Amino acid sequence: MPAVLTHQHHIFMSQQILILSQSHLEGATDAVCQWMNHLRIPHLRVNGEDFFHFQSLADLPDNASIATVWYRRKINSFPVKYSFKQPDFQTQYTIKRFLVDEFNGLHAYLFHTIDRPKWLNDPLSEDNLNKLHVLALARKYGIKTPFTEVVTTKAMIIQLLDTHPELIVKPLSECIFLEDASGGQYKMLTKTISPANLQAVPEQFFPSLVQEKINKKFEIRTVYLEGTCYSMAIFSQNNQRTKEDFRDYDTQRPNRTVPYQLPAELEQQLHQLMQSLGFRTGSIDLMVDMQGNYYFLEINPAGQFGMVSYPCNYFLEKKLAQALHKNIMHEEEIHQ
Repeated sequence: MPAVLTHQHHIFMSQQILILSQSHLEGATDAVCQWMNHLRIPHLRVNGEDFFHFQSLADLPDNASIATVWYRRKINSFPVKYSFKQPDFQTQYTIKRFLVDEFNGLHAYLFHTIDRPKWLNDPLSEDNLNKLHVLALARKYGIKTPFTEVVTTKAMIIQLLDTHPELIVKPLSECIFLEDASGGQYKMLTKTISPANLQAVPEQFFPSLVQEKINKKFEIRTVYLEGTCYSMAIFSQNNQRTKEDFRDYDTQRPNRTVPYQLPAELEQQLHQLMQSLGFRTGSIDLMVDMQGNYYFLEINPAGQFGMVSYPCNYFLEKKLAQALHKNIMHEEEIHQ
């Protein structure tokens, strides 16, 4: 019998935290790994780019050696070049989509090979997060959301403008960055529709997400970690450039940001929302209107928490490293 116990203990001793990320442009992962090194927490970082060097499925991280998984990012860019004898823009795009799907098929295999309770966030929910579903869930837990509709005609827009002076249009999925043949880059941002620019709207169009435009006082970015909310107010309203979308950064005149405490009831509602999705961490975007009402906008399970951590001195990278470490401790108790 002691031999079996020793063997189980040996299994635990080799357990570590798995961090799934990308090889560059990922400062938050780098900072958490630095804290893990400093606190001597055993961990393995696997970047999406590493999958291109695995010889077989046996090289993938295995369930027995992993105590917990932090799924941060997938990949920045494929380290493999491909070309066509006769390059054609349409084919290039189609093949790119195919290769992304192929890579996702391999990456997502980990969701099934490593026990689901070991993941900091439920990976399938995280990978298939649906804006409309999340907004409906927020309302279920008593959180205000802007009036939201999906429309396909100019006639419906005109009807909605009767009750809402201005609407905003945003993607149902995620914003993407576009590049034209000459290398020019374009980014998607939230834009306003009002009677003034209605002539630019076609009679019929692809199903589009529209929301009432809230006259905001300021925006809030909240990082949720293991039941606690760390919030920051972003005064984007005073700057013409960031007025509609604070992602349209103004580097010359950055927005003022300050630590912020949400009402206890709202924090509890957000906690319920995150729990219902199986998320133990993530970024939440909120907005406060001129009357002081809080509106929920969206969740980003892999949001940039450095933008909240540094200005507010929350040391979230250290807190996350410690939260992950607790999961190893928990595994140790199970195996003893």
